[in-house]
Amino acid sequence: MENNLIAKSVPTKANAAKPAFKQEEKRADGVFLAQKDAEEYRAYRRRKRLGEISAAISATESSLIDGQDVQKVCERAVRLRQTAVKIPASKLTQAAYYLAGSKVALDCVVGGNGETLPKVKAYEAKLAVKRKAREITAVITPSFLDACRYGEIKKELRRIARAIGKAKLKVRVDCVSYNASLSRVARVACEVGASFFSVPYFAGCERLRLDLTGGCKLEVSNVESVEEFKRLSEIGVGRIVTDKAWEIYTELLKEADEETRALFIEQKEVEKPKLPSTPNPQEKSKKEEPTPPPQEPKKQEEPKRDEQGDGDRGLRLPAVCPQYPTPSETDYRCQLVGTELKFL
Repeated sequence: MENNLIAKSVPTKANAAKPAFKQEEKRADGVFLAQKDAEEYRAYRRRKRLGEISAAISATESSLIDGQDVQKVCERAVRLRQTAVKIPASKLTQAAYYLAGSKVALDCVVGGNGETLPKVKAYEAKLAVKRKAREITAVITPSFLDACRYGEIKKELRRIARAIGKAKLKVRVDCVSYNASLSRVARVACEVGASFFSVPYFAGCERLRLDLTGGCKLEVSNVESVEEFKRLSEIGVGRIVTDKAWEIYTELLKEADEETRALFIEQKEVEKPKLPSTPNPQEKSKKEEPTPPPQEPKKQEEPKRDEQGDGDRGLRLPAVCPQYPTPSETDYRCQLVGTELKFL
């Protein structure tokens, strides 16, 4: 008996390289693997899946909400190798201390809820860049958006872009009530040279990518669940902003372990086919020699005696007497008469 594992292909969403969670179309039905090969294949699939998860998480951005510890958020961002941490201007110095020496960028939000003067937004952005912020998220004025004052929005964004210099500019819209207005603001963001156009998550937000040109990418914030994260990763948005990055990462790891275990059925004992054994030459020669039949013991025959009673000295007649040939027509007949032989 030999212990084997049966490897079965389970349709998963982590087998394709791009996007990270796209399902493969063609899979094998099943194949028998030895226990050692099955363990190696299991480890390979898990390493591949972890690499895909790490690549997807590293393209995200963490956000700090009210009540969270700045140190905890920054340490998790460093551990997950995220792109940036979105943080308000009041906690920028503290976050810069915890992110010192790492590749995680500081993304400072300026303008509060958006209802501030353009001069104030430009001044906050300039101070944030001096405090080592490499990305600036500018919240546009909601009243300008409601009144469709796109010229005022464009002037405001250009003023902020001149203040931050070489830092990346992100245009953020918190109101998603008018899809037509979002499309118009997205085109304005591309005209001022913004790197990202940021909107909160809603159904159909990925369609805004069609309005972005000139290297401007779509950024989706307020992502709370694993399903939303997978969907946006499959679509291929520019960046995902979430305050649940650690929870999403943990859930994806659990799914990866379950998918790896689902590839294999429990161990089964499989009968090994019996091959004809090759006997030794000596045994083969012994088998080829015919075995003689068993011989019965010979009975001792009593000596025959002659009629005169000579005992053992009497002559024994042969069992079969010789037959003399009968005379034919060509034979010569003769008779001995005296001393002469006469032919008849």
